[in-house]
Amino acid sequence: MEWRTRWHATIRWDRADNSPANVTVVERVVDDPRPSAAPARVGPRRPTRDRLLPYRQVRELVGDETTNCLAGHAYAGGSATRPVRDWWHCSCGGHLVLRCRRCPHMQFGPIISAD
Repeated sequence: MEWRTRWHATIRWDRADNSPANVTVVERVVDDPRPSAAPARVGPRRPTRDRLLPYRQVRELVGDETTNCLAGHAYAGGSATRPVRDWWHCSCGGHLVLRCRRCPHMQFGPIISAD
């Protein structure tokens, strides 16, 4: 697991009739907020490439969760084998904590480093 930065861009229209989707607000998630990174959508009712859209930065935890604890117990199955999920707050954004129900092992994602 690791942190990935994404951007939520918000496009607003004064009336739903002016929008290609017939709504007043559309939110898109993009990897790069710069207008040149997205294909141009030029038209009478669409934003143009050179128009800056309001956006906000969001960090997402991506990647596969581990399927076994450090002792080899499988996390798949019912409530007796599913790990206890918790969150550890940290200056990097935080860490997902998985604790095995059958032994004292805990795993963190992303891995805790000295940064």
